[in-house]
Amino acid sequence: MIKIFTFLFCFYLSAFSLEKRDFRDETIYFVMTDRFVDGDPRNNDIYGDEYLPGNLKYYQGGDFKGLIENLEHIKDMGFTAVWITPPVMQPPGRYQNLDKSYDAAGYHGYWAWDFSKIDPHLESPGASYADLIKSAHEKGLKIIQDVVANHAHGGYVNPSVKWYSDKGKVYGMGKVFDYDNDKENWFNRKGPVIADLLDFNEDNPETVKWLIEIYKKYQDMGVDAFRIDTVVWMKDSFWKKFTEEMHKNKKDFFMFGEVWTNDDYDLLAKYTKLSPGDPMNSSMSVLDMPGSSMGTWGKLEKVFKGGDYSYVDEILKNDRKYKDATYLVTYLDNHDKPRFNAPGWDGSPASVEQYMDALNFYFTSRGIPCVYYGTEIMMSGGNDPDNRKMLGIEGIKASKNNPIYAHIKRLNALRRTNPALRKGYQKKLFSSKDIYAFSRTWEDDKVFVFLNKSHKEEHININVPKGKYFDLYSGKNFDIKSKAYSLQIPPHSMIVLSKIKDMK
Repeated sequence: MIKIFTFLFCFYLSAFSLEKRDFRDETIYFVMTDRFVDGDPRNNDIYGDEYLPGNLKYYQGGDFKGLIENLEHIKDMGFTAVWITPPVMQPPGRYQNLDKSYDAAGYHGYWAWDFSKIDPHLESPGASYADLIKSAHEKGLKIIQDVVANHAHGGYVNPSVKWYSDKGKVYGMGKVFDYDNDKENWFNRKGPVIADLLDFNEDNPETVKWLIEIYKKYQDMGVDAFRIDTVVWMKDSFWKKFTEEMHKNKKDFFMFGEVWTNDDYDLLAKYTKLSPGDPMNSSMSVLDMPGSSMGTWGKLEKVFKGGDYSYVDEILKNDRKYKDATYLVTYLDNHDKPRFNAPGWDGSPASVEQYMDALNFYFTSRGIPCVYYGTEIMMSGGNDPDNRKMLGIEGIKASKNNPIYAHIKRLNALRRTNPALRKGYQKKLFSSKDIYAFSRTWEDDKVFVFLNKSHKEEHININVPKGKYFDLYSGKNFDIKSKAYSLQIPPHSMIVLSKIKDMK
């Protein structure tokens, strides 16, 4: 009997791994690499003015060595994909704009200097980008690279900056382009542009080709997916061409874009339908920004901090507009707005129970859940850069005693139990202020999810088909013999019913 069970279990794992081409089978842990773990102090202050511990506008020392050495932390929570901030080389040192109103360093990766090189603050002997990808794959983790095609670094540079003589220059594929001497018409001067960032001219076919070839190289390195920055700042025609070329170069390559809006569903949805075909091999998906709980901005923050579940319906009713809403990347918070647990002056604090309620929703509702680093210790943070604190070895150690770490681990395990929780079409069953119920259906699999964010046990009369059910969350059995069945949902918890199929 044991041998039979072992064979069936191994067969299940093998079959599940073959299905991994569908990114809905993943859950994502989002790392700002410079803020995760400092594995090699020797690469912290390369230019002498960009590393300032405690000043969150500058490098804090996180690198690939620190990430490689702590991939087990991410895997142990049950995540299967790691989204890293752009790894490309940033300006060689501190940046200050011309009027001295802003200074920082490119620790975050979004100010590319050389698109074809990896930032030296991230690599170490034995811990290159290729080593990170290899190490992640060996642990069964996928790497999602954050990519920027819209712009390079800032060009409004103060003469005090060390690299002032090279301001306006952008490198990649062995070529150099100069904004201040733009003979190749490489840059956009018509607007709109973000801040003072050097904006690329997507009307120039050679610029488009250059960007496409750069990112194909990263695909060829073994990167498994792209998160695409600043999508709305470039024309649809560019993204249609870019995504088509990426899909041609690598089959089953998932991409999801950042589209800054929390209410324009038509804008969000159009990027998912740039080209015909299945979502893994055409166009891109998008981050579900309206469905986030980012402090002061995400529409669902108020739901999980005492509000009414009816706000969820206002978002989900727009799902029909997307090519397939089950491919949306959903998230609690991220690096651009205050964290879910924010200081009073920049958002609002969050309790353990509020975290649990919110994560229960994100891990059972449609979409691919993404969790921002530090969530496992309920890291507090206001607006940028306060929402980008260092996690470090201390934070990783502390997480092991945090109830949210344990809860994330449990939710990741729950999501793996049934394909309907990962891919299923979602249908609302019931909602009230503190109760939200829905079903999810995928082929022959169906689950019924009942969420309770109240401080007390809630009773709800449910209408599901008669039969014997198994709660995938608690492990309890339910024998539903009539339509008037009353379900008792524990406080700040949920019940996820899956019908026990007849054994033949």
